[in-house]
Amino acid sequence: MISISNFKRSANEDFDDYFVRLFKNKTVYDLNCEDIAQLLNDERGVDFGESAWRKEYAAFNRGMNYAYKLKTNNIKERILSISDLHVPFQKPVETFSKYIGVTDTLMLNGDIGDCQAISKFPKSYRISPMEELIETRKYLIDLIEYIKPARVVITYGNHDIRFQSYFAKSLDSDLLELMPKTSLELIFVDGFNHYNKRERTKIHYDPLCEVLDNVEIDYTGNWFCQIGKTIFCHPIAFSSGILKTAEKAVEYFRNEGYIFTSLVMAHTHRLGEYPVGNTVMYEQGCCCETKNMHYSDGRLTPSQKEGYIYICQDKDGNLLRENTCLECLN
Repeated sequence: MISISNFKRSANEDFDDYFVRLFKNKTVYDLNCEDIAQLLNDERGVDFGESAWRKEYAAFNRGMNYAYKLKTNNIKERILSISDLHVPFQKPVETFSKYIGVTDTLMLNGDIGDCQAISKFPKSYRISPMEELIETRKYLIDLIEYIKPARVVITYGNHDIRFQSYFAKSLDSDLLELMPKTSLELIFVDGFNHYNKRERTKIHYDPLCEVLDNVEIDYTGNWFCQIGKTIFCHPIAFSSGILKTAEKAVEYFRNEGYIFTSLVMAHTHRLGEYPVGNTVMYEQGCCCETKNMHYSDGRLTPSQKEGYIYICQDKDGNLLRENTCLECLN
């Protein structure tokens, strides 16, 4: 049996933090309210009963819940935007644990798969396109079931479009009509078959729009989309200056007549936030294990920033900056 002395307050821990930690982790620590009361009494030099401490925590919890309700009262749409997973280099689904059950829309903002086997970059190893397709599909099922959004919206990125580029170089133009534009179409919309020529077998993989029937799947078939007054995009263009790619995107969409007040940019593997007038632009980082990717070795390029963004909007689709969080992972 673990002694309660193992749960003494650490030297640099505030008493209030200690008080909350004990009650929040009561089950994990295998403590009862009497144990917690003894620990807190020892720290404060008092002799309160367990009910007094329990009531104090209940009052504290009510206050915290009320403050959270006031803060989130104007929120209509909660969007978790993840991009640049580059399967098979993806971050584990547990990376996004804090957004389980509080995400209305999961935005997959391009470069879901890496398509490394058909890239122009040198590879010290590779997995086949079919292996990557199967792994990407499995990961996406795990991710969606883990986060539990009501809707999933998908755009494609420059790596996803390698699928079409490779076919365009390798096949007669007439045969291109048989091929999808990206592997994401096979995963989300059409499904696909794995023909094992050696074993003479065929395995069919259903599209996620049929597998996940309790989730709305919206594959946009485009490199950008708009939700409320936020544009999410994954362009091919890249500028080396800080937030310059996002700046170019804002100018592009304004010239095209789009009405928006915020823009979320994938692709650059950088993190940043910059307001210009009434528009806020973000670069959302990447959600892959960059240390395992060697595309930039020896190129003296800036280090990649791992991250993602959680966006909240009001009933009119406007960005609520105070409830929006740009998460940095490295």
